[in-house]
Amino acid sequence: MKNGIEDLILDYCNNITNLSDGLDPEVLAYWYKRIEDRAKEVCNKELGEKIVFTQDRILWMKFDIKLSKRSVPLVLEVLRDFIPLMSYSTALYFEKVYQLILDEFNRDYV
Repeated sequence: MKNGIEDLILDYCNNITNLSDGLDPEVLAYWYKRIEDRAKEVCNKELGEKIVFTQDRILWMKFDIKLSKRSVPLVLEVLRDFIPLMSYSTALYFEKVYQLILDEFNRDYV
């Protein structure tokens, strides 16, 4: 017979492990690459060259995002499309990325 408390603790530990896996630098790099590639697909070649995500070589969870102002709406749309496909913690991370890009974009117009 299974102990309910032990099962609950095991489920809790598995959930915590899954949350931390979503913030692994390799997972983030994978999603950044997918977003970058998809954004480049939906725009013309000239604009696509101005969409660049670069992973920091020392701080693996840090990414440099370089976008032209014209490409920002496209990248935000692609981000919105991909967020539902991500694990919970990865989705939260990219929700914040989305908000930071949007804030920076809006700041330039105020």
